[in-house]
Amino acid sequence: MKKILTIVLISVLFAAPFAVAAQNPAVTEMIAKITKDLNADPGGSDKLKAFAVDKLMPFCTNKVFVDAVKSHNAENLSLDEIKKRDKQWIEAEEELPIMAMLLDNPCGKELKALAKVEMAVAKGFVFDNQGATIGSLGIPNDYWQGDEGKYRRTVKDHSIEVGPIKFDKAENTQLQHLAFPVIDEDGTVVGGFLIGIFLEKL
Repeated sequence: MKKILTIVLISVLFAAPFAVAAQNPAVTEMIAKITKDLNADPGGSDKLKAFAVDKLMPFCTNKVFVDAVKSHNAENLSLDEIKKRDKQWIEAEEELPIMAMLLDNPCGKELKALAKVEMAVAKGFVFDNQGATIGSLGIPNDYWQGDEGKYRRTVKDHSIEVGPIKFDKAENTQLQHLAFPVIDEDGTVVGGFLIGIFLEKL
């Protein structure tokens, strides 16, 4: 028994450094920056920030998000095409096929799974390096996020956005959003994501 325990302990001790080393230092540095920016932002409560670090920050490097964003970036959609889709989205009186697709694709399913285990998660969406929405939980007001602060703060500034507190009439509760960058394994910011939080459910 002692021999078995010794072997297990040695295995853990030697395995741990490799597990830590697997993350690119550039990713570690980026996560540290985002965490610092979040803690310094005066717009969120301590409870919101703790939830963000514990439950949401890991999605910055979520493989489903990263792979989906990189794949969409590789399509090289023109900004004119993105704005065309955005106009159709905003003017639509009924659900468009693209809306249904974004709810049910891998990113949409990942967000839905998050909401099932975290009751405070109200809505969310993932966007590419131009701000085009590529997956969602709920239907966003628009398709293109590239002209908004959430895109600038995440994709351009490599930081976070803590949105203002708003009252959600449908749920009769306060809601606040957080936006984060999506980070590739080499530390490159490839897109971003936003999560809306029911504050009273934290």
